[in-house]
Amino acid sequence: MTPIDVSFNYLFKGDMMYRKLIIIACLIEVSFLIFLQYRYNNILDVFPFIGLLVFFMVLSYFLKVQLSKKRKEIALFSQTLSLIFIPIYVIMTLPQYTYESAVDKVTQNLKEPYVVNKQKNTLIKNESNELKKGYMFSVEKNSKVNSYVFDPWTGIYHEVRD
Repeated sequence: MTPIDVSFNYLFKGDMMYRKLIIIACLIEVSFLIFLQYRYNNILDVFPFIGLLVFFMVLSYFLKVQLSKKRKEIALFSQTLSLIFIPIYVIMTLPQYTYESAVDKVTQNLKEPYVVNKQKNTLIKNESNELKKGYMFSVEKNSKVNSYVFDPWTGIYHEVRD
């Protein structure tokens, strides 16, 4: 027996603990992804990852049904790999600016008082003509309203003219 076989045998003896750990890890990662969606004003494309994690939670719950050892090993490997890969991928592809830091960058030279009105996100083109999501908001100061589109990956913004 190889050390991997021994660890899988040990793991599947404590099958209930394995399933609970996977479910808890998936719940933590789903919460983390939802937090990031909120922090970056819904411009991230994390819903496929959330769906995959929910699938793994359901799969872990139903693993109490006797599956073959090989299928349990495959499930364990794919779940573990995904639980490692998803947060690393999402963190590496995060934009440079959150919504709040984008507003701060645009309004840094304004004297008080001003009001920022959040608008729906918009699609913007980058240098290579790829479409991606960006922030859109308006700043009201002394009854004058200026709207801005902000690229959260590069920090470039411009005023929108009506």
